[in-house]
This record gives sequence, C-alpha cells and structure tokens, in this order.
Amino acid sequence: MKVVTMLFIAAVGLLYASNVKGQTAFGVKAGVDISSLSANEDAKSRISPHGGIFVHRTLNKYWCVQPELLYSGEGLKLRVNGGETTWALSYIQIPVMIQFYPTKQVYIDFGPQVGLLIGAKENPKGGIERDIKTLFSTAQFGIGLGAGIKATDNVIIYGRYNFGLTDVADYDATVQRSKVGQVGIAYRFD
Repeated sequence: MKVVTMLFIAAVGLLYASNVKGQTAFGVKAGVDISSLSANEDAKSRISPHGGIFVHRTLNKYWCVQPELLYSGEGLKLRVNGGETTWALSYIQIPVMIQFYPTKQVYIDFGPQVGLLIGAKENPKGGIERDIKTLFSTAQFGIGLGAGIKATDNVIIYGRYNFGLTDVADYDATVQRSKVGQVGIAYRFD
C-alpha cells in the first residue's frame, strides 16, 4: 500500500510541478466493473464495484490529464467439476488518463495503468471460500480507453475498457490477461 500511495503522490506532484498554466480539480468516482480473464472463453463475467479518487488537470482547451487511485473488483465466474465458482480479485489500480475534449461536454480518454493485487478469493457456490492470492501476479499493467459526458460542470458519466497487457496468473503456462469494462459516475470538486 505504501508503494501505491507513493506512486499517486508522485503523479500529483508532477502535475503541480509542471509549467503548464492550467486548472486543477479533485474528484471522486464510483461504478461497476464487468470483468473476465482472456484465456477463459467458457467463463462468465464477474460484476463488481470500483471506486476511488482522482486529480484532474486541465492543460488547455482540448487536453487534460487525470491520474487516479482506484479500488477495482475483478475476476470471473467458472464452471469447475460441474459446479460454479467465482474468482474474486481485488486490485488497487493507478491509471494516468489523457483526456481529449472535442467539445466542451464530451471527452475521450486513454492511458496506462498499473494494478497491485491486494486480495484473491475463490468462492465456490455452496462451498467454502479460500485464499488464492499466491496463484496470481502481484502487479499487472494495462491500457485504458474510454469516453465521458459532463452531465453538469461537476458530474461526469463515463465508460472505460481496460486491456491487460501482462499475465496476471502464476498458476500455469496459459497467459491470462484482465479484460475489464467500467461504467460509472464521477464528481469533480472545483
């Protein structure tokens, strides 16, 4: 957790240290994740929450940068031995999104993110939950692509898709990459 905090503080510090004259605002966001892993084609998506804080820095009329610190519930639902089990993966995600505003109310965004695994549980339907954190990598890297609409000057409705670039699973030779769709609402304090 100390590493996550230090990375977020460094990103915020870089925004303040820049010579670009822009506006800075802080905000909160929350929504729903619809996630899966790439090599499990027969699996069902897991629906779980995400939420956190962000710093929004306006660079000019069209461009902004927004580092975020988020909790993200990820994973999937699998069929195992005739039953169903859920892999509930919990991450602290640190995306740094570049936003382009073609109009004043609409933006598209893209950017890298690093995720740090803070927990992994297997929850078999009708069974006993067990910790499976040792089966997964402690960090993952990805790219996010999304869009948003400013409902008001402070309220933003957004959607994003995060493509995992690294293997999150340590338990076999199959490459498992995160696939996470997000929808949510953000509030920016001006």
